[in-house]
Amino acid sequence: MGSWWGKPADDTPDDVTGLTAIQIQLIRDTWKIIDKNKRDNGFVIFRTLFKEHPDTKKLFRSMENVDLDVPGEFERNVAARAHMVRFMHSFATFIDTLHEPADLRQILYDLGKTHAKHGVQEEIFDALGPVLLKALHAALGGKFTSQVETAWLAAYTFFCPHLKEGLEEGQRLLAD
Repeated sequence: MGSWWGKPADDTPDDVTGLTAIQIQLIRDTWKIIDKNKRDNGFVIFRTLFKEHPDTKKLFRSMENVDLDVPGEFERNVAARAHMVRFMHSFATFIDTLHEPADLRQILYDLGKTHAKHGVQEEIFDALGPVLLKALHAALGGKFTSQVETAWLAAYTFFCPHLKEGLEEGQRLLAD
């Protein structure tokens, strides 16, 4: 179905998220694949984060003595497994609310705010975007097309500022 000026409605970016309906569908379709193996895919994301940004590992007390190069050691860490589940559930919520930008913005803000107490800095959220894309590519293989990459990049471009805003507020409240 097209809009009144002939451009397909699915190609029109949302005024808030910047995502088109087609991009939202691509994100949802690929997330279904990721979600089928959520714990393992969560470990792929965090293993990539820790390898590419080793300083982030110190944010997780339970990771101090975990050697990422020892097969299974990371995955046997109970606290890490619990965090993977929370992380993946958070992302599932983000995906579920892409069509409700005001709600999604608040969810992202609140999540960013809660990360302040853990000593997270803005740079972590900046680093997570490319890490996420790399992990998605690894998990999706040939299904990680340029259109899928563009859709996920657009989504994370929306997510990141709201996570950072919440983080800044959380840091301000901790400083008071």
